[in-house]
Amino acid sequence: MRAFMNPKRRWGTPDGPDEDWIRPHVLWLPQHLPEVTAYFDRARAVAAQYPDVIAPVATDDLHMTIQKINARTAHGTRVTAAHLEHAAEAVREALARFDPFNIEIGPARASGSAGIVDIWPGDDLDRLYRAVRTGLSATGLQLPPPQQRFWAHMSCGYGVQDTDTPELAARSDRLASDLGRAVHPPTRTTARVESLWLVWERQHPDGPRYSFERLHELPLARH
Repeated sequence: MRAFMNPKRRWGTPDGPDEDWIRPHVLWLPQHLPEVTAYFDRARAVAAQYPDVIAPVATDDLHMTIQKINARTAHGTRVTAAHLEHAAEAVREALARFDPFNIEIGPARASGSAGIVDIWPGDDLDRLYRAVRTGLSATGLQLPPPQQRFWAHMSCGYGVQDTDTPELAARSDRLASDLGRAVHPPTRTTARVESLWLVWERQHPDGPRYSFERLHELPLARH
């Protein structure tokens, strides 16, 4: 496993302003769903045995990223709370006729720099992703280029360093094996997507971790 928080992923610099570490995002948050948090508890228990390889994601930090939002507008000014309040209403309109739907979460696996939990079905989540982008774009917020196909996933841990010695490589291999066994059976859990959240997300590069401040709930099927 490699260190997750490499220089290309860092939002800010040690001598830069604190606000550089904060960016707006649209997230799906599962903290109110005990079946989901229990599933991630099992993955976290495994990750906690390998602190030299991976930093587990705390329950309060669990999230699925639906859409990242650039921190600056097309005019180069920083996105403000007022921008996001306007954007939230536009996204609510885009989701007003988008019915809630069920998802399956899992299985967990070790990737190149994180513990990953894939989420299904892809078609519903891809449509949700594009509806969110439509609402955000209508308000003039700047978004990263669209994904050809939305990759729905959650992280259960982030790599803390490159496992570039025989000892660390062996521990990384054991983590991958233990993580797969920890959530089997069952390999998946289910949840219902009924709303999203527009948040300020903070990157903590020394964690490594991400935390967030909830700003606006974005319900599906608001008739």
